[in-house]
Amino acid sequence: MNTIFWTKQQTREFLINYHFINNKSNPSIKDVFDRIQTIQYDPLNVVGTNSELVLQSRIKTFKKQDLYNALYKERYLIDNWDKQMGIIKTEDFSKLSLIREHRAKSEIAAYKDHLQIESLDFVDDVLNIIRTNGPKYSSEIKIGEAKKHRLGKTKPSSAALDYLFHQGIIGIRERRNTQKQYDLIENLVPNLVSHTYESEEEFILYYLLRRIKSMGLIWNKSGVHFSGLHINKKSLRSKYLKILETKKLIKSIQVEDIKELFYIPSESLKYEITLLDRISFIAPLDNLIWDRSLIKELFNFEYTWEVYTPVVKRKYGYYVLPILKGSDFIGRIEFEKQRNQETLVVKQIWLEASVKTNKSLDKQIEQALKQFSKYLGAIKD
Repeated sequence: MNTIFWTKQQTREFLINYHFINNKSNPSIKDVFDRIQTIQYDPLNVVGTNSELVLQSRIKTFKKQDLYNALYKERYLIDNWDKQMGIIKTEDFSKLSLIREHRAKSEIAAYKDHLQIESLDFVDDVLNIIRTNGPKYSSEIKIGEAKKHRLGKTKPSSAALDYLFHQGIIGIRERRNTQKQYDLIENLVPNLVSHTYESEEEFILYYLLRRIKSMGLIWNKSGVHFSGLHINKKSLRSKYLKILETKKLIKSIQVEDIKELFYIPSESLKYEITLLDRISFIAPLDNLIWDRSLIKELFNFEYTWEVYTPVVKRKYGYYVLPILKGSDFIGRIEFEKQRNQETLVVKQIWLEASVKTNKSLDKQIEQALKQFSKYLGAIKD
């Protein structure tokens, strides 16, 4: 298959450049989604949500309002389940119908167990409310008593909204912080045309290639980065990686001192590498670091998101962002929670043991903090 041989340094440079990080380009939001397909959504907001943090590390002029406009005004992006809950291009919505169907079944099965119910009549009741009365925030629809379960507390109406959303019958018209306003999907995506696959194989090939594009570089090791219908099975991935390579849609890469083969989208070989010796702060759920074992192998950098780690067991902090300099991870940074135009406050910076601090590095970090402050609309302390 004409495998390409790269050094680790070449591989690191390719991967960072692929993600539009620390290079000469200044892509648009559309450019970013054309390349990486999806961004994972998470509602936690310390210095922006995960999706906003992903974009700020790639787009020099990015502001939070830009993503809101793309989702809820221009609507060329849409909230949708992919690897996890995320954001995708609206034009890809129909292509992920099988993912939504699978997710909806999982959601309703869980809620039947949590709420200890058999009848799903309340789903139709909730849908009729939106059809009759127009867009509704979840807080405006109250059907049934909330019940406690091992994952928290849920109302039947909330379960119905989740199910209808994952089925693609309703979508998110807008957000008010973490509150979601739902509307019929045909009102959000006019002239929606369904997409059908001729076979299961056609879907798997599409979805696996999509995931490879989302990460830029993969090896065939299982983990959360390969969560999703079918592609979570290594044996199945092995089969379809060969097919994708035969179709010349991906290219195999052998990296020095690493036994496993890596794979990249074939189209990515034409991307000019224009890396700069610049510093960026990386989102905790950034596509770049979905596969933490790959990052450890290539960059000798171990990162754990400690949000859900008990305080006494944390090695670093609650919401810590990796620091990337050029094509190297050099440390971690934690900020105080920032809102509106409040001063941006750095709680702590941890540099890797191999990184020597000097005036040049201090200046680069200072410049990165100024840029980060602009993204937030904050005043740097």
